[in-house]
Amino acid sequence: MKVTVVRGGGIAGMTTRTQLDSSALRAGDAQTLSSFVQGAALGEGAKAPPTSTPDDLLYEISVEDAGREITQRFNEGNLPEDIRQLVQWIDSRPERSFGVEG
Repeated sequence: MKVTVVRGGGIAGMTTRTQLDSSALRAGDAQTLSSFVQGAALGEGAKAPPTSTPDDLLYEISVEDAGREITQRFNEGNLPEDIRQLVQWIDSRPERSFGVEG
């Protein structure tokens, strides 16, 4: 399983990409990632984010697993708590890759 978090917008207008692949994790941590993704219920009843203002931070969360990819978009104001926890956990992992996009 691979989870990608793309953040863009905000005051600086910068776009960042954080990615975490379960193959880089110990078994217990890979299971935790899977639990966070399942708890977030990505792809179930996905809705377009509400209209945002120019300074809103936008999130795109993509999950690739077993040949299937699910992507959902949110802005800071409608980011569900379970998605926020997933993003925070990914951000805390030293195994993640991180970059700024041009």
